Amino acid sequence: MHNHQNTAGSEYLSCCAKHFVDGNGKKWRPFQKEGTPPMWCRDRLVDVEHIRLDLEPDFSSKTLKGRSTLTVRPINEDTKFVELDACEMRISAVQVAGKPAEFAYDGQKLTIQFDKAPAADRALEIAVDYSTKPRRGAYFVGPDEHYPNKHREMWTQGQDEDSRFWFPCFDYPNEKASSEIIVKVPKGMTSLSNGKLLSKTVEGKHEIHHWRQEIPHVAYLVTLVVGDYVKVEQEWDGLEVSYLVPPGREEDGARSFDKTPRMVELFSKVTGVRYPYEKYSQITAVDFIFGGMENTTATTQTELTLHDARAHLDFSSEGLVAHELAHQWFGDYVTCRDWSHAWLNEGFATFMEIIWHEHEHGWAEAQYYAEGDMKAYLAEDRGSYRRPIVTNVYREPLDLFDRHLYQKGALVLHHLRFMVGDRLFWKAIKLYLERHGRQSVITQNLMDAFQDVTGKNLEWFFAQWVFGGGHPELKVSAKWNDATGQLEFSVTQQQKKDELTAIFRLPVKVKFVWEGGEETREFEITEASHRYFINRPKRPKIVLFDPGNTVLKTVELDYGEDLLIAQLKGAADDVMARVHAARELGKKGTAAAVEALAEVLKHDNFWGVQAECAEALAKIHNEAAHNALIAARGVKNPKARRAVASALGEWLGDKSANALIALLKKDESYYVEAEAARALGKTRSGLAFDAMVKALAKESHNDVIRSSVFSGFCELRDMRALDVMKEWLAYGRPWQARLSAIYNIGRLAHHSTEERAKLEVREMLEPLLEQDFRTVMNAIGGLEALGDTKSIAALERCAAGALDGRIKRRAQYAAAAIREGAGSPKEIKSLREDYDSLKKEYDDLKNRLLKLENPGKPGKAGKAPARKAAKKAARASKKKR
Repeated sequence: MHNHQNTAGSEYLSCCAKHFVDGNGKKWRPFQKEGTPPMWCRDRLVDVEHIRLDLEPDFSSKTLKGRSTLTVRPINEDTKFVELDACEMRISAVQVAGKPAEFAYDGQKLTIQFDKAPAADRALEIAVDYSTKPRRGAYFVGPDEHYPNKHREMWTQGQDEDSRFWFPCFDYPNEKASSEIIVKVPKGMTSLSNGKLLSKTVEGKHEIHHWRQEIPHVAYLVTLVVGDYVKVEQEWDGLEVSYLVPPGREEDGARSFDKTPRMVELFSKVTGVRYPYEKYSQITAVDFIFGGMENTTATTQTELTLHDARAHLDFSSEGLVAHELAHQWFGDYVTCRDWSHAWLNEGFATFMEIIWHEHEHGWAEAQYYAEGDMKAYLAEDRGSYRRPIVTNVYREPLDLFDRHLYQKGALVLHHLRFMVGDRLFWKAIKLYLERHGRQSVITQNLMDAFQDVTGKNLEWFFAQWVFGGGHPELKVSAKWNDATGQLEFSVTQQQKKDELTAIFRLPVKVKFVWEGGEETREFEITEASHRYFINRPKRPKIVLFDPGNTVLKTVELDYGEDLLIAQLKGAADDVMARVHAARELGKKGTAAAVEALAEVLKHDNFWGVQAECAEALAKIHNEAAHNALIAARGVKNPKARRAVASALGEWLGDKSANALIALLKKDESYYVEAEAARALGKTRSGLAFDAMVKALAKESHNDVIRSSVFSGFCELRDMRALDVMKEWLAYGRPWQARLSAIYNIGRLAHHSTEERAKLEVREMLEPLLEQDFRTVMNAIGGLEALGDTKSIAALERCAAGALDGRIKRRAQYAAAAIREGAGSPKEIKSLREDYDSLKKEYDDLKNRLLKLENPGKPGKAGKAPARKAAKKAARASKKKR
């Protein structure tokens, strides 16, 4: 889905980000409420050796009945009972060693009494006969009168602790067992489960499929999918590698899954551990509640990953496929002992996505892919909360499955790889996997492997990166002194040190390039500020801080414009060096900066750099930057064109609108047209509404165009769009478009001046809080955006009754946000409403002044006095309001 107590790290385990205010008034939100108790690893009364499930799913009643037989060995001599997780079931009989046993059941826990304490370490069988109509864990989906073409299937989803909803078990990650499933399915249907298909026999109108998984795994990885599927078989070195898709989706399946055998080969090679199981299969699921799930040997993937040839231009399943495959090593073969260490599953799988991209697409793609992880992590760290990667302070296990766990965890491993070097990194990974294969692990086990291989004490590394929070926020300065022939070079850590965030220890390289030569030096950053005076034979043309961008950090480059432009154009083998230069030039706003960014936007050989140049030009936001973006609408890479479309949305009025309408009408990429629709709304042009309504007729991959139109309506703030979106809320409308309409209608109604309009939207959204997972999540988002305090009660009821921890947490946060927003002063709302008109006045005034500074050069950025005058005039205009 993306065993010893950790003594070295135990002092950090209960860390939780506290609410504090620094000297600048900046606040970190807590990950959990103060007083949230720590969650400790569960005890084990028995060792579960094997799970056998005899199952009969019923598609018409959406029920499941069967027998769960566990082979267990008591750990202690005086074991008098065993407790199993079993939620919302009807228990008809329990047997121990073939004899009826007494039991007590409260709807959540099944407690089975032993007549006499069984001998320790001696195997015995516990069998439970049960039936259930599961609300979690197992899902039946299929056609109805409104969606007659929906694929009929039944699938399970165990992580985090939902296997207990479809079979009685010990549902916690510190228990591993082999498993088998004997399932009775309608004749002609396909099934997929863990391990090998041992037999398939016909029994009247049904078939009996017998699956067995020999290598032990945890209960949440036990899986069953049943439906009408086409199986496509591949292989790698004698291993079956296959995927199963609905009939008619075979070509889409190939685009999504065809590279899997090569991924198996790569991951086996780099880890030094051959793929450890007897097969690897992937199967798609309709309405799946995650992107993918790494069930041992049998991954379930969302059907949304399937895509046509047009989508394939700039949409890829590779990251998802690589992630779930990597889990077969990290998460399945070696599994976190308890949820506080879940980064050992998810951080590794996300890191292996980077490894795949480096292998398949080159270092440039890998660098920028990692930067996508950094952006995701920063959005959470800055916008939501800060926490250690490892913490046992949480309410629901799924609380931990966030961007700290996935993306930051991946970036920590990425940094560690380059700090110790490739050879030692992969040698340590091999030792970790071989030492702990088929076992449960904690972070200490990984640290021990690295310390044993490298000979280095890495407690400081894990303390600051894994058991601490935050990241270095660096300011790097480089100034040349002609008189002394020295470069004054300084590095400052600007983050505030507190109980969670450290002043980091950073081994970092710096590359100095001058006419005719270059040199790379390594520095050890250990304090808040370091200043160096470096003798150089010539004035450096380029100063590359952290070549390759291997250190997890934010960085501000306090360089002269000449150094930044040289880095943007001259760091040919370093994508992120060019990206950082583009971002800094976006702050400069000079004529030279615009010219350099416009040139690189058109001609750079990597789309990510082009995209960053487009964003930088949008931030400069003058006429020359605007013209440069319009001229770049035809850049070759569709991902770069998406960025150009997004940037054009930063200008109000018809000029950008006309450019975006042209992209929306026809582009080879669904996703460029979608971004054009979203950006068109931001222009607030009178041309936008009709063009956007017309675009609702367009079919696209996962309805991305319609979804973006609805998002664009929220930016346009034309209330005619409310009636349009109401039509798309209807059950039976294309599913992805409907979900987008549910979320965005609340966003748009928030800006309505009509209280009746807000009431109608609230009354349409609240009943949706009782539907399927994705509908509920979008309805929560829509109600939060609407901001009506009358919806708080409905959100709190939703949270109280939710079985899914994500729904519970999202509804609680939405209710809290509405309460907080209700207390906002009216003056703040007024300022928000005035922002666009002030922005337009400022832009117009700035461009008039710049033209006066640069006669004959319309739109060129002028000198500092002109910029200062423009800002002063804008402030004066704001004061008048």
